[in-house]
Amino acid sequence: MEMFEWYMIRATGTVSYLLLYLSVLLGLYSQVQKKRKQKVTVSLFLHEALSNWALILVLGHVGFLLIDSYISFQWVEVLTPFNTDYKPLPMAMGTVSLYFLIMTISTSKVRKKIGYQKWRKLHALNPILYILVTLHGLFIGTDFQGVVLLVINILPALLIGSLLFRDKSTLEATH
Repeated sequence: MEMFEWYMIRATGTVSYLLLYLSVLLGLYSQVQKKRKQKVTVSLFLHEALSNWALILVLGHVGFLLIDSYISFQWVEVLTPFNTDYKPLPMAMGTVSLYFLIMTISTSKVRKKIGYQKWRKLHALNPILYILVTLHGLFIGTDFQGVVLLVINILPALLIGSLLFRDKSTLEATH
């Protein structure tokens, strides 16, 4: 049974990371589309759906950690940063990332009640979430080498950055 748990821990972690990655790309793409005065309904719906599924899989990831008999984590170890002997810093990054993801999704669900400005400020913290998740996977996982994570994270950032820069240049040239 240990191998099944190990594979499920890896699978839920990896797939949730990929869903979060796609959600971030769609969120950034939606911002580019908004600046271009284009409709963003579909991309924002997908952005939110991918985030929701990422959270579901992260909860599965935590659940499989708790039933794993090889390391035998306790709830308090998984849900309290720096409260484990097993790779405390990467584990803490994962725990804090979980809380950031929950905050992001829950505040997005009540965006109208808390106000757009407050939601936007909270949503602006998401790069911290993404960086922590990436570092968590890099330092605790064995599935991806740093070069792979670097490539899949830098290329889209450059692409989206160039789109935003091009839009800014275009807007400045027309004014």
